[in-house]
Amino acid sequence: MEKKRLRGLSQLTPTSDMMQIAEKDIPEKENTRDTYRCEVYIRSQVMDGILKAAFFLARDLRIGGTRPVYELFIDRNAGKFLTWDVIHAKWRTSMLMNLEWPNYITSVNTYIDSDENREMKQYLEVESDGYDGISVYQERLRENALNQKHKRRTESWDKVMAQVPPEPKDWSRWVDKHGIHQNYIFYDYVRNGAKTGYCSYCQKEVPIKKTKHNAKSVCKCCGHKIQFKSRGRAGHFSTDEEWVYLVQKCGNDFVIREYSAIRIYSEESYETPELSCKEERRFVYNDTLEETPYYYGKYRHSEFRWIKGEKPNAGFGYFQYYRSRDDMLGSVYKRTLPALASGALSKTGLPQLAKDVDRINPREYLETLLQKPYLEQITKAGLSRIAWSILNDRRTLSLSKGKDLAKSLGIDGSRMKRLRECNGGFIYLEWLRLEKRRGINIAHTVIEYFEQNEIGPGDLSFIIEKMTPIRICNYLQRQYRETGRTPKELISTWEDYTSMAERLKMDLEQEQIFKPKELIKSHDELVGVLREKENALKAAEISKKFPDVDKICQQNKEKYEYGDKDYTVIVPDRIEDILREGYILGHCLDRSDIYFDRIQTKESYILFLRKASEPDKPYYTLEVEPGGTTRQKRTVGDKQNADYEEAKRFIRKWQKAIRRRLTKEDWELAERSALLRVKELAELRKDDVRIRHGHLAGKPLADVLEADLMEAELCARSDASVVEYVQENTVRPMPNHYTA
Repeated sequence: MEKKRLRGLSQLTPTSDMMQIAEKDIPEKENTRDTYRCEVYIRSQVMDGILKAAFFLARDLRIGGTRPVYELFIDRNAGKFLTWDVIHAKWRTSMLMNLEWPNYITSVNTYIDSDENREMKQYLEVESDGYDGISVYQERLRENALNQKHKRRTESWDKVMAQVPPEPKDWSRWVDKHGIHQNYIFYDYVRNGAKTGYCSYCQKEVPIKKTKHNAKSVCKCCGHKIQFKSRGRAGHFSTDEEWVYLVQKCGNDFVIREYSAIRIYSEESYETPELSCKEERRFVYNDTLEETPYYYGKYRHSEFRWIKGEKPNAGFGYFQYYRSRDDMLGSVYKRTLPALASGALSKTGLPQLAKDVDRINPREYLETLLQKPYLEQITKAGLSRIAWSILNDRRTLSLSKGKDLAKSLGIDGSRMKRLRECNGGFIYLEWLRLEKRRGINIAHTVIEYFEQNEIGPGDLSFIIEKMTPIRICNYLQRQYRETGRTPKELISTWEDYTSMAERLKMDLEQEQIFKPKELIKSHDELVGVLREKENALKAAEISKKFPDVDKICQQNKEKYEYGDKDYTVIVPDRIEDILREGYILGHCLDRSDIYFDRIQTKESYILFLRKASEPDKPYYTLEVEPGGTTRQKRTVGDKQNADYEEAKRFIRKWQKAIRRRLTKEDWELAERSALLRVKELAELRKDDVRIRHGHLAGKPLADVLEADLMEAELCARSDASVVEYVQENTVRPMPNHYTA
């Protein structure tokens, strides 16, 4: 549209009718704005093939103004419009509804002469009047322009999609039979058990017995896995969503079509379920396997169609986080593959693998092929299990250079044949490689056993030099029969056993050593031996630092040991006993020197509280002062359980019993110990020391220790007040198992 020509068209001025109507239109206040019954007055006229419309505001007309705020020009033949903004003296391309108006504008609050309105409607070919008619026309123009823009973009997509062949005639039946793997037998409940039921795969009545709603079994006729469904309880349900794939030639390329499929069962008729098979995505590949994805969806909020690009919230990234890889596996329609195998898919191996496996994600296969080109060779060689591991387990295969695949795999022709015939996987290949390197023969049954249990030569590196594979296999099978442990567990235990035997400098060249008759028992014995040895070494270190601990323990036995029919207090013989107690009960006796320091200085002693019926079984560990005051009492995991309340009465009996055995020196030590304890508790409170770990985390340490106290009667008098006399120059903070 030539702007100079448009500006040269005749001016449109308000008519006398407009002026009179505007004069009588008294404004009303609404939200501080003046509102009129008619906000805008329109003049319209076709000039030289152009529709010119002038828009006047009521407020201007009421004060005698004759200048419009906008002049709109529409060229019907060109399908274009322009607006002259009179106030700002500039051209605008916005639609009428997007211009600035004092209030909301529609045909209801605008005025146009009936003759001019008729001419305008005829010119624009619209049904609506005035303002709305112009808006409708402009929206139509914009929509047509957008459609043309979209068409220019989608035209190439449609050309590709037009080359996609129709679905095979048996597609729906194939999806129902082979694409959806869930099948059912529907039966009517009877008191003595139903004898027949309807198999959804056989599509006929079949014999059944021992039925139970939702129980899984196998159809006696077709051999397919099924789930029993009682007609009275099944209700409305559907199968799990499954993916199915159709691979077809597409022009000079090929396309992978991805469908989601379910079967829907209703109470009215379980024999005729509704099949839903919806095509979600298409992936078109050229001769270099370059992928162009398409998805079916709503394009630009206008129409449903095939759209080029990845589907929103889809693709490998989405499924990697929100779906397992198994979720995208599906059955591939096989009847189109032979033709493609000699054509578009000839250099992929996809038809061969899709034929050998039940479910696959063909798109993922091609993606993996680009990263690992040897996948084609492996697949075409009939090594489907290895190909499956490369594809789904993300395994990488190391191949040497050369045209001979067997040599590239590290084996020879005969072993290659064996690998193919057995459909061996990575582990089978590893054993064949070992076989070739060593020049030995390993029975198929042995390798099969290792493969089934995921045991490679590397897992047996600790023993493979001492025993043949068949002897290892026999040994593991025997140990499994005797213990019920899985082969993987047994290997781990066996390796642990040999490692401990080596630490103990046992002769691992002796068969009775490296191959114990009872593996689990021998392993546990070595654990005990090694623990005792470690305890002995640690005890030796502690003894160097605290040389009097063993002697003090021996001296205390006659003085502090005591028991009745329910409980007994035992004094440890030596440092090793204390270490063992800490290890078994899981507190820090075996990890801290502080208690040995206290024994050395006779500040406190470690004693064992045991049940009289189980004197050798650790129960509670006690820390007691020389006068019998019990500082701490802890069992497994540094805890005090409810059962200790029952033992409190015995502790009081013990305190009374030992009182007669204590010497003057013991009472002096007791007084000193009590003073230290009280002083230490005061220091802990002053420093606000809190427990950092365990079930008491966050509590003040002094409060917990004080709650643990069971003071002996004679010591209580000394504890009532803190005296200034302390035999040591400084008071140590009170280390204990809570802060260790």
